[in-house]
Amino acid sequence: MRINTLLSAILHGAFLLEATAVQTFMPLAAQLLTGQISASSWDDDEEKEPIAACYAITPHAAALGVIGYNALSEVPAGSVAVHTIAGVMLPEDTWFGMGTRTIGQRIQAADAHENIVAHVGVWRTPGGSTMGLESFGSVIANTQKPFVSYAEQMCSAGYWAGSGANGGIVVGGRTAMIGSIGTKVEFLDFTGFFEKMGIKPISVTATASTNKNAAFDQAIAGNIKPIQKELLDPLNEVFLSTVRTNRDGKLDAKQEKELLSGMVYIGQANVENGLGDVLGTFDDAVALALQLAEEADTAGTSSAQSVTPSTLHNVSLFAKKNLTLGAAMLALVNKETVSAEEATAANAELTAAGIKGAAIITEAAYDDLTAKAEQLTTAQSTIQATENALKAAGVTSVAELVKQRDDFKADAEKYAKLPGAEQTGAIRREGESDVEESGDADANQKLIDELPHNKVLDGNPLFSGKQG
Repeated sequence: MRINTLLSAILHGAFLLEATAVQTFMPLAAQLLTGQISASSWDDDEEKEPIAACYAITPHAAALGVIGYNALSEVPAGSVAVHTIAGVMLPEDTWFGMGTRTIGQRIQAADAHENIVAHVGVWRTPGGSTMGLESFGSVIANTQKPFVSYAEQMCSAGYWAGSGANGGIVVGGRTAMIGSIGTKVEFLDFTGFFEKMGIKPISVTATASTNKNAAFDQAIAGNIKPIQKELLDPLNEVFLSTVRTNRDGKLDAKQEKELLSGMVYIGQANVENGLGDVLGTFDDAVALALQLAEEADTAGTSSAQSVTPSTLHNVSLFAKKNLTLGAAMLALVNKETVSAEEATAANAELTAAGIKGAAIITEAAYDDLTAKAEQLTTAQSTIQATENALKAAGVTSVAELVKQRDDFKADAEKYAKLPGAEQTGAIRREGESDVEESGDADANQKLIDELPHNKVLDGNPLFSGKQG
């Protein structure tokens, strides 16, 4: 019967629980032990609504909220599986809800199904039993698709498991409770109660069993050292090492000792100290899971692990653990365009959060920067071509090339003035003689006739034009 499973867990298991939950859980344990409640006390005449095989939220039908399905094959493609871990965590299913074994199996089934692209774990738990806890935490830490923890209350055993989410932790509002990372044992000494009932406990151990329950006996007697050394410290070290691994590089180094001492923190403090990544709503957690799934798909992988845990844990933006999305930043979610005023307001929030080297810009500003980038590319090409030409000319700068030109020009003018340096050239033009002639043609002919050899020829009958 279900109640027997619960009773067995209470009687036989160790629990990692936040203190206030212990106080509310103890009366139930006492009532079970004293027989004040029994299996019949949990009977209900009304038939309970059957639990769906899986729960998911689909982007195109997000307004409908989380929907229960009878099978993963019925879930629309591209959906985010939603897993709720509520109340005291127990390994097996009880009247209070599903145990971590069943939830873990559902996570693995959803992770392997093609219709599911990511997970969101909704945590509303003060912690619970250590039985099956490490296995459950391993299931979450090893999902192949993004897993985002949405923490409304994620304490003790809950933080052990939930901190392994590869998509980070969204702190569920200003009243969210996270922490209680530590180990403590509480048990009841019924000696006085039994004495009133006339019962005298008798304890006998085997001769060789000198340490059988010795640590508990010592604790009842007032010596707590043995139980600390044998039980609490080893279990606590496993707990702390798991958290350190899950939140590697995220916990505030100055606060780490306090963070791992069992303190519980509320709301924004969890973002500042690194136990959480960003303050947000359930819808923010779903949006983040879808974003990480899209990034993994764009990268050509089917595994969230390929994006690397450090990248996925940067849900607080730019690796700043103390950045909370303000009204101006949230107003930009799902917007296709951003006005100059909206960009200015959002950038003011980034500046206030200490973010440097990043800013929101409008589409017009982006286009302008793109055009300037193209101009810069052209200019760089021109500069490169100029540098190549200078190198071919044997100089390193335009100024050096200009000086070289001026030096050559000065040398040319200098040599042009030296004797014999004047150049000659043909002056004949088309239709003209290359022999210089004076303006009086008859005078020129007379000078030719007066030449001695011409006069000798004048008397020669061969040239006179007269023949005998």
